[in-house]
Amino acid sequence: MAPASSLAVLAWAQALDWLLLLALAPVLVLLFRRMRYLFAKVAPVGALMTSGGPPPGQVLPPRPVRALDGTALTVGGTQPAGTRTLLLFVSGTCPISRKMLPIAQDFVRREAIALLCLGDDTDAMQHELVARFGLAPARFVNDPEIGRELGIDKLPFALLLDASGRIVAKGLVNNREHLESLVVAGETGHVSVQSYLDARPRAA
Repeated sequence: MAPASSLAVLAWAQALDWLLLLALAPVLVLLFRRMRYLFAKVAPVGALMTSGGPPPGQVLPPRPVRALDGTALTVGGTQPAGTRTLLLFVSGTCPISRKMLPIAQDFVRREAIALLCLGDDTDAMQHELVARFGLAPARFVNDPEIGRELGIDKLPFALLLDASGRIVAKGLVNNREHLESLVVAGETGHVSVQSYLDARPRAA
Protein backbone atom coordinates (compact mmCIF):
# COMPACT_ATOMS: atom_id res chain seq x y z
CA MET A 1 0.00 0.00 0.00
CA ALA A 2 2.87 2.31 0.84
CA PRO A 3 4.43 1.97 -2.65
CA ALA A 4 1.08 2.78 -4.24
CA SER A 5 0.72 5.89 -2.07
CA SER A 6 4.23 7.00 -3.00
CA LEU A 7 3.46 6.60 -6.69
CA ALA A 8 0.28 8.63 -6.30
CA VAL A 9 2.15 11.42 -4.54
CA LEU A 10 4.82 11.39 -7.25
CA ALA A 11 2.17 11.52 -9.97
CA TRP A 12 0.48 14.50 -8.30
CA ALA A 13 3.82 16.23 -7.92
CA GLN A 14 4.62 15.75 -11.61
CA ALA A 15 1.17 16.98 -12.60
CA LEU A 16 1.65 20.07 -10.44
CA ASP A 17 5.02 20.71 -12.07
CA TRP A 18 3.42 20.58 -15.50
CA LEU A 19 0.65 22.92 -14.44
CA LEU A 20 3.21 25.40 -13.13
CA LEU A 21 5.18 25.20 -16.37
CA LEU A 22 2.04 25.76 -18.44
CA ALA A 23 1.13 28.73 -16.27
CA LEU A 24 4.65 30.16 -16.67
CA ALA A 25 4.61 29.92 -20.49
CA PRO A 26 2.36 32.96 -21.16
CA VAL A 27 4.37 34.97 -18.62
CA LEU A 28 7.59 34.19 -20.51
CA VAL A 29 5.98 35.10 -23.83
CA LEU A 30 4.83 38.43 -22.41
CA LEU A 31 8.26 39.09 -20.92
CA PHE A 32 9.94 38.31 -24.25
CA ARG A 33 7.67 40.75 -26.07
CA ARG A 34 8.36 43.46 -23.51
CA MET A 35 12.12 42.89 -23.86
CA ARG A 36 11.87 43.22 -27.65
CA TYR A 37 10.04 46.49 -27.20
CA LEU A 38 12.64 47.71 -24.72
CA PHE A 39 15.56 46.90 -27.02
CA ALA A 40 13.79 48.63 -29.90
CA LYS A 41 13.38 51.74 -27.76
CA VAL A 42 16.74 51.70 -25.98
CA ALA A 43 19.20 50.64 -28.65
CA PRO A 44 22.99 51.00 -28.61
CA VAL A 45 23.81 54.64 -29.26
CA GLY A 46 26.35 55.46 -31.92
CA ALA A 47 28.74 58.37 -32.23
CA LEU A 48 26.98 61.55 -31.10
CA MET A 49 26.63 63.98 -33.98
CA THR A 50 26.84 67.67 -33.18
CA SER A 51 25.10 70.42 -35.11
CA GLY A 52 28.23 72.38 -36.05
CA GLY A 53 30.35 72.02 -39.17
CA PRO A 54 29.58 70.45 -42.55
CA PRO A 55 26.93 67.69 -42.42
CA PRO A 56 27.37 64.07 -43.57
CA GLY A 57 27.06 63.84 -47.32
CA GLN A 58 29.03 67.02 -47.97
CA VAL A 59 32.36 66.77 -49.77
CA LEU A 60 35.29 68.42 -48.03
CA PRO A 61 37.28 70.53 -50.49
CA PRO A 62 40.99 69.65 -50.55
CA ARG A 63 43.00 71.58 -47.99
CA PRO A 64 46.81 71.39 -48.03
CA VAL A 65 48.39 70.89 -44.59
CA ARG A 66 51.73 69.95 -43.06
CA ALA A 67 52.24 66.97 -40.78
CA LEU A 68 54.43 67.12 -37.67
CA ASP A 69 57.44 65.86 -39.62
CA GLY A 70 56.91 68.37 -42.43
CA THR A 71 55.19 65.97 -44.83
CA ALA A 72 52.77 67.72 -47.21
CA LEU A 73 49.26 66.27 -46.86
CA THR A 74 45.78 67.06 -48.12
CA VAL A 75 42.69 66.91 -45.92
CA GLY A 76 39.58 66.21 -47.98
CA GLY A 77 39.40 66.04 -51.75
CA THR A 78 39.70 62.96 -53.94
CA GLN A 79 41.79 60.04 -52.72
CA PRO A 80 42.76 56.76 -54.47
CA ALA A 81 39.74 54.59 -55.29
CA GLY A 82 38.50 52.52 -52.36
CA THR A 83 40.30 54.68 -49.80
CA ARG A 84 38.53 55.60 -46.59
CA THR A 85 40.05 58.03 -44.13
CA LEU A 86 39.28 58.54 -40.46
CA LEU A 87 39.98 62.07 -39.29
CA LEU A 88 40.44 61.82 -35.52
CA PHE A 89 40.67 65.04 -33.52
CA VAL A 90 42.50 64.45 -30.25
CA SER A 91 44.47 66.24 -27.55
CA GLY A 92 47.23 65.08 -25.25
CA THR A 93 45.51 66.85 -22.36
CA CYS A 94 42.25 64.93 -22.91
CA PRO A 95 42.13 61.59 -21.04
CA ILE A 96 39.44 60.21 -23.37
CA SER A 97 41.61 61.08 -26.36
CA ARG A 98 44.48 59.14 -24.80
CA LYS A 99 42.15 56.19 -24.23
CA MET A 100 40.82 56.31 -27.80
CA LEU A 101 44.14 56.47 -29.66
CA PRO A 102 45.14 52.79 -29.25
CA ILE A 103 41.52 51.76 -29.87
CA ALA A 104 41.43 53.79 -33.07
CA GLN A 105 44.79 52.40 -34.23
CA ASP A 106 43.53 48.83 -33.87
CA PHE A 107 40.18 49.73 -35.43
CA VAL A 108 41.59 51.28 -38.61
CA ARG A 109 44.04 48.41 -39.02
CA ARG A 110 41.21 45.86 -38.91
CA GLU A 111 38.90 47.91 -41.14
CA ALA A 112 41.62 48.93 -43.65
CA ILE A 113 40.99 52.64 -43.07
CA ALA A 114 43.65 55.35 -43.24
CA LEU A 115 44.05 57.24 -39.96
CA LEU A 116 44.87 60.93 -39.82
CA CYS A 117 45.11 62.47 -36.35
CA LEU A 118 44.59 66.20 -35.89
CA GLY A 119 44.91 68.60 -32.99
CA ASP A 120 45.71 72.14 -31.92
CA ASP A 121 48.09 71.79 -28.95
CA THR A 122 51.73 72.89 -29.01
CA ASP A 123 54.05 70.95 -31.31
CA ALA A 124 55.97 69.71 -28.26
CA MET A 125 52.81 68.24 -26.72
CA GLN A 126 51.86 66.59 -30.01
CA HIS A 127 55.33 65.07 -30.45
CA GLU A 128 55.04 63.67 -26.94
CA LEU A 129 51.65 62.17 -27.82
CA VAL A 130 53.06 60.67 -31.02
CA ALA A 131 55.97 59.09 -29.15
CA ARG A 132 53.77 57.77 -26.35
CA PHE A 133 51.34 55.95 -28.64
CA GLY A 134 53.67 55.05 -31.50
CA LEU A 135 51.87 57.26 -34.00
CA ALA A 136 53.43 58.22 -37.31
CA PRO A 137 54.46 61.91 -37.29
CA ALA A 138 53.62 61.96 -41.00
CA ARG A 139 49.98 61.19 -40.10
CA PHE A 140 49.53 63.82 -37.39
CA VAL A 141 48.53 67.37 -38.25
CA ASN A 142 48.72 70.17 -35.68
CA ASP A 143 46.53 72.94 -37.08
CA PRO A 144 43.81 74.78 -35.11
CA GLU A 145 42.20 76.18 -38.26
CA ILE A 146 40.94 72.79 -39.47
CA GLY A 147 39.04 72.12 -36.27
CA ARG A 148 37.41 75.55 -36.43
CA GLU A 149 36.42 75.09 -40.08
CA LEU A 150 34.84 71.71 -39.32
CA GLY A 151 33.04 72.92 -36.19
CA ILE A 152 34.95 70.70 -33.77
CA ASP A 153 34.31 71.91 -30.22
CA LYS A 154 34.60 68.69 -28.20
CA LEU A 155 37.12 65.84 -28.22
CA PRO A 156 37.73 63.17 -29.28
CA PHE A 157 35.82 63.76 -32.51
CA ALA A 158 35.94 61.65 -35.68
CA LEU A 159 34.91 62.08 -39.30
CA LEU A 160 34.88 59.19 -41.75
CA LEU A 161 35.61 60.24 -45.35
CA ASP A 162 35.21 58.16 -48.49
CA ALA A 163 37.51 58.25 -51.53
CA SER A 164 35.75 61.33 -52.92
CA GLY A 165 36.29 63.30 -49.71
CA ARG A 166 32.62 63.02 -48.79
CA ILE A 167 31.77 62.90 -45.09
CA VAL A 168 30.22 59.48 -44.56
CA ALA A 169 29.51 60.02 -40.86
CA LYS A 170 30.88 61.98 -37.95
CA GLY A 171 30.52 62.37 -34.21
CA LEU A 172 32.02 62.32 -30.75
CA VAL A 173 33.68 58.98 -30.03
CA ASN A 174 34.68 57.53 -26.69
CA ASN A 175 34.67 53.76 -27.38
CA ARG A 176 35.14 51.27 -30.19
CA GLU A 177 31.39 50.92 -30.74
CA HIS A 178 31.21 54.61 -31.63
CA LEU A 179 33.90 54.13 -34.29
CA GLU A 180 32.06 51.09 -35.64
CA SER A 181 28.85 53.10 -35.84
CA LEU A 182 30.52 55.46 -38.32
CA VAL A 183 31.24 52.54 -40.65
CA VAL A 184 27.73 51.14 -40.16
CA ALA A 185 26.29 54.53 -41.08
CA GLY A 186 28.09 54.36 -44.41
CA GLU A 187 27.01 50.78 -45.08
CA THR A 188 23.33 51.42 -44.29
CA GLY A 189 23.07 54.83 -45.91
CA HIS A 190 22.02 56.42 -42.61
CA VAL A 191 24.07 59.28 -41.20
CA SER A 192 23.64 58.01 -37.65
CA VAL A 193 22.45 55.01 -35.67
CA GLN A 194 19.55 57.13 -34.46
CA SER A 195 18.30 57.81 -37.99
CA TYR A 196 18.59 54.09 -38.76
CA LEU A 197 16.42 53.24 -35.76
CA ASP A 198 13.85 55.85 -36.72
CA ALA A 199 13.53 54.27 -40.16
CA ARG A 200 12.90 50.78 -38.76
CA PRO A 201 9.33 49.49 -38.51
CA ARG A 202 7.89 49.62 -35.02
CA ALA A 203 8.28 46.42 -32.99
CA ALA A 204 5.05 44.58 -32.32
